[in-house]
Amino acid sequence: MFRSNFDWKLIIPTILLTVLGLLIIRSAAPTLINNQLLFVITSIIIFVIISHVDFRIFTSLYIPIYLSSLFFLITPFIFGLHTRGAQRWLQFGQFTLQPSEIIKPLLLIVFSVLITSASRYRTIFLIISAVIPITIILFQPDLGTSLVLLTGWLAIFLSKMKLKNVVSLLLLFAILIIPIYKFGLRTYQRQRIDSFINPYSDPLGQGYHVIQSIIAVGSGQLVGRGLGQGTQSQLQFLPEHHTDFIFASLSEELGFVGALLVLVLFLTLIFRIYQISQKTTNAAASSFCLATIALLSFQIFVNIGMNMGIAPITGITLPFISYGGSSLLSLGITLGLIHSISLSQGVNDKYLQIS
Repeated sequence: MFRSNFDWKLIIPTILLTVLGLLIIRSAAPTLINNQLLFVITSIIIFVIISHVDFRIFTSLYIPIYLSSLFFLITPFIFGLHTRGAQRWLQFGQFTLQPSEIIKPLLLIVFSVLITSASRYRTIFLIISAVIPITIILFQPDLGTSLVLLTGWLAIFLSKMKLKNVVSLLLLFAILIIPIYKFGLRTYQRQRIDSFINPYSDPLGQGYHVIQSIIAVGSGQLVGRGLGQGTQSQLQFLPEHHTDFIFASLSEELGFVGALLVLVLFLTLIFRIYQISQKTTNAAASSFCLATIALLSFQIFVNIGMNMGIAPITGITLPFISYGGSSLLSLGITLGLIHSISLSQGVNDKYLQIS
């Protein structure tokens, strides 16, 4: 009998989501499918390698991991590609890499170690460790990635706070919403929020993306128009139909049934990560899993929400589905770390038995 050390409850929904992503990209942007396949293969290799390294090794190296992450994060300012008013990518031949995506799971390791440390200054260290990279990302500028990272950090930070302190923090944030909107956002970011509130106020400008996305989602109806038959995506009415608005492309071609399948697979994956977080005896590992749940949930909610017109456009992609190598590599690292936690703690309910 051969014991295969794989957590299939974690892997199967991941595979199915990735396959769905490949199908939609092949349909919506066929010229990019070979690149996406290469990204998928690379992320699988990274996943397998990291899966078989004890998670405690990574936590013991949290200081060099943090410093190297900061260095990697500032490289776009030195060697980066400047495009669309942003400087957040590194160019490697025909491929681009976004360091702020890659370092997300690495920083979650650091945050998880700091929150579980015995130091009396752990709260200060935890805040400083997040402020520095998030500030750098905002200067690139990349509001979407900074919000995703902030969500993961908040999940770790709030998990150790008393309820009354959490409520106080939320009230403080509510008070600061208007000043942040007025003085903390760039003009185009405020315009995105305005177009979210009333997209028809500028239907050919800032509201165009939202309107076309809603049309695409609705036109899919129950079972969709079929792969390659979506008019909004195939005729280029839907902007960024292979990245930010890929859920609209999927809903148009696979309908409500396809969209529901995606949601069920995401819920299955998140639930498995939650199970792992509850069964592990490593406090840092548990924090890492919970932060990953928060991070994934935020990305899923915001991306699908902006595709349906119930959330502002922030440039946040849909995990496993949207086109992009940096996102897939980041997810490969993240799930590799979670799989490592699963294997090292023996939280698999049953290993696959192969005769």
